[in-house]
Amino acid sequence: MINEEKVVLMTKASLCETKEKKKELKIAGYFRHDYISLQLLSGWFFATVSFALCAALWAFCNMEYLLDNLHKMDLRNFGLTWALIYICAVAVYTCILYGVCSFHYKKAKKCASTYGRLLQKILDVYEQEEKNPAPGNMTEET
Repeated sequence: MINEEKVVLMTKASLCETKEKKKELKIAGYFRHDYISLQLLSGWFFATVSFALCAALWAFCNMEYLLDNLHKMDLRNFGLTWALIYICAVAVYTCILYGVCSFHYKKAKKCASTYGRLLQKILDVYEQEEKNPAPGNMTEET
């Protein structure tokens, strides 16, 4: 005879094993500080690469102006301005990334705890079935 409670619990558990939920379970395997630090480090790297590409694109678009006025420009202030823009852009991006990663981690932990409770309920059902076998069920002992 089919145990309906076990079927319902196993269906709910299998829904937690979708592609998106597997990603959340993987995130929940990290400590909070480790996950957020790893994401911030990779975010800083990609923000730096993106900033360098945007600066190069700006330089290529304004190449004529730059070459005509290079001897007149205060290069120290020009460099400091770009450094300040870089620092502000990366700071804003990492603050936003911190908030997003914190949200994702909390969501993943909630999903993992729900999945763990489902698995514990399924285990309890199996243990209950072993202790009290239903009449008419064939077991290895009989």
